[in-house]
Amino acid sequence: MLWLVLVATAKPAAAQVPNLVDVSAQYAPSTRFDDPRATEAQISSYQLGINLPLPLSARRFLIVGLAHHVDTAAYARMSDGLMDQRTFHATAVSATLVQLLPDRWSLLVRAGGSLASDVPSLDHRMIGYSAVALAAHRWSDRLTLGAGALVAAGFGSIRPLPAALVSWAPIDGVRVEAFLPAFVDARYTAWNRLELGVRAEITGNTYAVRDARVAARWPCAAQPTDDPATPADETRARSEACLDHVSYTVGSVGLVAGVRLASSIWLTAFGGIHVYRRFEEQNQNGDALAGGAHSLPATLMVRTSVVWRIPRT
Repeated sequence: MLWLVLVATAKPAAAQVPNLVDVSAQYAPSTRFDDPRATEAQISSYQLGINLPLPLSARRFLIVGLAHHVDTAAYARMSDGLMDQRTFHATAVSATLVQLLPDRWSLLVRAGGSLASDVPSLDHRMIGYSAVALAAHRWSDRLTLGAGALVAAGFGSIRPLPAALVSWAPIDGVRVEAFLPAFVDARYTAWNRLELGVRAEITGNTYAVRDARVAARWPCAAQPTDDPATPADETRARSEACLDHVSYTVGSVGLVAGVRLASSIWLTAFGGIHVYRRFEEQNQNGDALAGGAHSLPATLMVRTSVVWRIPRT
């Protein structure tokens, strides 16, 4: 069995046999947002992923990956009743090296970089980096276990985490796959055509904010005159209070279902509940701004995907 590690961006991470092509769209209805500037927020997500496996030798493989992720947030404003929409883009490239070792051991090393922002521009503070290293052992034809570490860096912070990999087929047709801390997935496949299961996952991303309207306002930029009605001095910029990037983290649980359309092309759906959602505004050092951390309530969600899978061997 060929085990690969794919981390599309700094967040989220995934570990599984990769799909050659994966196109998905996710929707969650509008919910109340704990920000006095907006009454409701509706967030939709879209992703395209492409992976190219390259055999370097009989026991060594390289997978080159490209992914583009989009989060679109629509706000219903309280003060004027107007709608405001923000779109964030993240493009990531990755390379995963898999070395098969004697006695059913394998080593996986993956490095990747991403460019994530709200506008199509480029500066070094928009770039995120990630790396994963795992050692895995195939204990039997039904059980593979692995352990290692992952690290994500960029936007003023470095986040190292331990990682664990599990692939277990307790009976024919049933498979449990997990990559902690990212996801746990259990599925039953019937007639190599239908799938049904459950899934829990944590996903998210970090985006640079380069909107000219934000950059021109205080505290990001000094203003010509000071407002006497406020205690702050608007003629002096305060970089520590300036919005540099936002992070969005989501925890979801629900049911998965899939049908094989042709060959190894599958149509899948993941429907359930966003049990945790956190939106945080941060400065260039990665520190949260005052009043910049927001929690969104639990809500229903659905994600549909068309995937072209690599057949298991």
